[in-house]
Order: sequence, then C-alpha cells, then structure tokens
Amino acid sequence: MEESKNLSSIGTQIEIPQLTSESISYLLKAAKWGKFLAILGFIVSGLLILGGIAMSFVLNKVAGPDELIPINTPFPPAIFSIIYIVVAIIYLIPVIFLNTFSNNAIKAVNLSSTEKMTTSLRNLKNLFVFIGVSTVVLLTIYTLTLIILGTAAIFTF
Repeated sequence: MEESKNLSSIGTQIEIPQLTSESISYLLKAAKWGKFLAILGFIVSGLLILGGIAMSFVLNKVAGPDELIPINTPFPPAIFSIIYIVVAIIYLIPVIFLNTFSNNAIKAVNLSSTEKMTTSLRNLKNLFVFIGVSTVVLLTIYTLTLIILGTAAIFTF
C-alpha cells in the first residue's frame, strides 16, 4: 500500500505497467517451468536428506569398531551427515519460494486475481533476495578461505 501512495505523491504521473495477453502468456510459461523446477528441487532435496541419513548409518558402520575403512577425521562421522542434511534443508528454502511463486502465478492468471499475482511476485522477490544473499555469503566465505589458506601456505615455507 505504501508503494502505491508513494507513486501518487511524487507529483508527476507515473504510468503503471499493464499486463498484456502476451506478457500473461510469458508469465504463465515461466510459472509452469518454475513449477517443474520446484518439483525437481523437492526431489533433489529429498534425495539429499535421505543421503544424509544413509550416510550416518554407513559411516558409523564403516568407522565402527571393526574399522573396515579407517577414517582419520578429528570429529565423529555423524557430523558429515548432519552437515549434509543442513545443506539439503537450506537448498529447500529457495525451492519453496519458487513453488509458491509458480502456484500463485498460475492461479493469478487462471482466476484473474490481483492478490494471487501480488503473492506470487512477493515470493519471486524473496527467491531472488535469498539467492543474492546466499551468493554474497558464499563469495565471502570463499574469499576468506582463500586468504586463510594463502596465508597458511606462505608461512609453511
């Protein structure tokens, strides 16, 4: 609501873009592809979670008292599976945003609902914000890792 008030209080008339039948067609196609990718994302997330659970059993068996394969790690093997499951859950967040965008965009087009369109675009914005913030965080982690490893490599010689 505040944004529409801000648009009208600027003093000059700003033309609000309207959706044409062609743009609605593109939006519907994008929503259907988004739905497809969201379904694949749910499947991959489920497989990652199952893989993390299976990893905990396998690593406990492998690194058990018989020690079929020696795993020389300073922490328990269960940490690997916990990290794997946490990564799968983090991967699930943008998939949920994409699925919600797709569902609401399809409903908005089929029902000519402005409310559903607003909800779908809000979820699309949330998806982009999450991916943007995740990218910045990962680039920061990579940079810090390179600096730390580079410094360690310099001091080891």
